[in-house]
Amino acid sequence: MEKQTKKILVTSALPYASGPIHIGHLVEYIQADIWVRFQRLRGRNCIFVCASDAHGTPIMLKARGEDISAEDMVAAYQQEHQRDLGRFMVEFDNFYTTHSEENRELVEEIYHRLMEKNLIERRVIEQAYDEKAGMFLPDRFVRGTCPACGATDQHGDSCENCGATYSPGEIREPKSALTGAPPVLKESEHLFFRLGEFEAILRDWIANGATDVGVARKLEEWFDAGLRDWDISRDA
Repeated sequence: MEKQTKKILVTSALPYASGPIHIGHLVEYIQADIWVRFQRLRGRNCIFVCASDAHGTPIMLKARGEDISAEDMVAAYQQEHQRDLGRFMVEFDNFYTTHSEENRELVEEIYHRLMEKNLIERRVIEQAYDEKAGMFLPDRFVRGTCPACGATDQHGDSCENCGATYSPGEIREPKSALTGAPPVLKESEHLFFRLGEFEAILRDWIANGATDVGVARKLEEWFDAGLRDWDISRDA
């Protein structure tokens, strides 16, 4: 019986289409490219893909600051990223963008399946609102002091210093990233993915050695704090 060639799908962290790639980014892509080349030398069918991350708060902020549309900025940085990666001989089989019709269709399909299985729930929550800018503030539009470790200048939903997650209402001394004004709290209806329903499955998966030891330890911290349902909404 003929032995089947092992198939491997490889990707790297998607670069935000809000600025140029720096040397820290390049290290990861070059390491991944070397590993892919090694696997191919071993006769493995290795597919290497990546894309520009075209959605998120940093892109919205940067586009506003430069007075251009987010779509135009994303297209320009996507071309720049491909050019710079090519100069360092990082060769993807496909380098694409999250702002695509294919991605939209897949996201909608996943969303509808989760809704059918009652794994998405509507809840009214308090959300940070910038009265000066006249808009609700997504997580990264709020900066403040971490309620867990006291680190300053942290995001509105998570701390880069200690890894804690929290709601915008829990962060201390909050300020708007747009205007610097302290936000007020207003009610807004959001959709939550019921992540807590999968805690037992995820614990078993990690216990069976399915992931790196360092990653498993970090995930255990999340479990110890209680696996929270995940807010998947952003106010317009």
